[in-house]
Amino acid sequence: MPRRLPVRPAKVFGNFFVLVVLAIMALIYYTYTFVVWGPKTQTSSIAIPLLIVYNLIFFMLLWSFFQTMTTDPG
Repeated sequence: MPRRLPVRPAKVFGNFFVLVVLAIMALIYYTYTFVVWGPKTQTSSIAIPLLIVYNLIFFMLLWSFFQTMTTDPG
């Protein structure tokens, strides 16, 4: 049976900041998508293409964020 490494406070602290960053990104996404442009989808013709572009860019942001979290820096 492999030996488990002890949980270090720096590791827990680092994971906490990752969760804080993800929460901030989720708040920005929710605000921009549903609060700012959501009501305008019925009346504005530019809202749908703008939201499509924004969702693509946000998906690339998340992809890059998780790539940096899982890639070895060395």
